[in-house]
Amino acid sequence: MSKMNGPTRKKIYRELALRDGNFCQFCRRNPEEMQLVIDHIDNDNSNNDRKNLRILCRRCNYVKNPRRPVDECVSENLDEKTELQINRTKEPEFKKYVAHEINERGSVPENELVYSGAEYLGVSPVTTLRYLKKLYSSFGIYQKTKQNSKYFIEYKDDFYHI
Repeated sequence: MSKMNGPTRKKIYRELALRDGNFCQFCRRNPEEMQLVIDHIDNDNSNNDRKNLRILCRRCNYVKNPRRPVDECVSENLDEKTELQINRTKEPEFKKYVAHEINERGSVPENELVYSGAEYLGVSPVTTLRYLKKLYSSFGIYQKTKQNSKYFIEYKDDFYHI
């Protein structure tokens, strides 16, 4: 986006977010999860026609347009684990952590699972919240309840009848 100044970029970003939604058009992540950028569909940074622009997260933009690591602060360390590899190990650990906490206490504040789980696993609270939401989804074994303006996670009422 070298042909756009900051105020213009912000204005165009707002227009795109209103038009398409404020999330990555590939992976659907929102600005709280990933840094979002304006992508030129045709890879021509001087073509700022709105039909040629969309919002992507940095990761999807990089996958679409690979660059030298220096260009986008991407590590040259090939041993560095990918997000997918990290999730494959951390998500099962988080599930065990949640099961242990709920088995011990019956009902646990959602924020405590999110933040303590993030600290325990060494991942971000955004990541643990994403894991937790899967666990209390319609296919998960937990439910989210509200007690005195605080949200708690516990086994679903019908869990033992499955």
